[in-house]
Amino acid sequence: MIDQRVFKIKQTRRSGFTLLELLVVTAMIILLLGILIVALNRGTRTAQSTNTHALMTSISQALVRFQGDIGYLPPVLDVDRNLSYPPDPGPGFGTIGQYVRDIQEWYSVTTLAEYLLGYGTDKQDGYGDPNPDIGALGLRDPGPDGVWGATIEGLADGTISQRNLVGGLSEGKVYGPYLELKDDHLIGSIDESGTVSLPGEGSYRPDDPKVILDYWGKPIRYYRRVYRQGGLKYPYRPDPNLGESVPTLADVFVLRPYNLDPGSATDVRPELADDNEDTTTSFELKTATFALFSRGPDRFLDQTVRFDGGDEGDFDRDGISGENEDNVVEVGQ
Repeated sequence: MIDQRVFKIKQTRRSGFTLLELLVVTAMIILLLGILIVALNRGTRTAQSTNTHALMTSISQALVRFQGDIGYLPPVLDVDRNLSYPPDPGPGFGTIGQYVRDIQEWYSVTTLAEYLLGYGTDKQDGYGDPNPDIGALGLRDPGPDGVWGATIEGLADGTISQRNLVGGLSEGKVYGPYLELKDDHLIGSIDESGTVSLPGEGSYRPDDPKVILDYWGKPIRYYRRVYRQGGLKYPYRPDPNLGESVPTLADVFVLRPYNLDPGSATDVRPELADDNEDTTTSFELKTATFALFSRGPDRFLDQTVRFDGGDEGDFDRDGISGENEDNVVEVGQ
């Protein structure tokens, strides 16, 4: 009997958790939750990256289809939807150094939604026309200047909001849309300050220009080969100020590959080096006709250099070695 009581007492005392055991179990749960959160974040980032790559490939294919229909790539529009002219490397432009600095800013975030989807404010490009045969999206042939006769009519600033119908542009086929977006959150509006808003947000204004967003909520940039002022079909020809060098997309630092495969690297001329005196680029970028750019999961970039940081132990705010390392670039030939 005594032995049985002792056994029961011992058994009763061992049936509960000690404070130490509770602490150990709690620590294990916290550790497992931490591992799970990290895994989920990595999975989300991977999915966002995969989806953004796929979106940019679709946009690239849409640009090729647009060029096949219209005869040239869409122009570069600024946030006000005016035609943005590139820095002029011709006579009277200035120094090569000034060109190198200015060309970094020559891109558009409004062109893609305007020309591939048909978002705009004028009926002649197909958006908002009450005619049910036209539909909500699509655009009419933008004409030889790419902006519905705005430059043909002598508007020096190429203001899109003052388009004039010329040469029968009000008639004929409506082209596009060239792109289908499966997620409504990939379209936002952008105001004159560059602030992006999504439908449903208080700052969203339907009449503001539209932008196509990556899966991290940032506008996708559209770059294209430099064109002659007043005409969109042809790039600049060699100019005395540039020697034998024709401006290419390799002049844009953030488009230059962060990492280059063996045998794919080449160089630009020394005058086109970035702020690190780096001239490294790729053959593909030198011959590209357009390019698409996303900041990537960290949503940041260093526009002054191709390769920023990247040294062992030198990590940016999102744990990535160098802000430009996670940039997503799609090059179109």
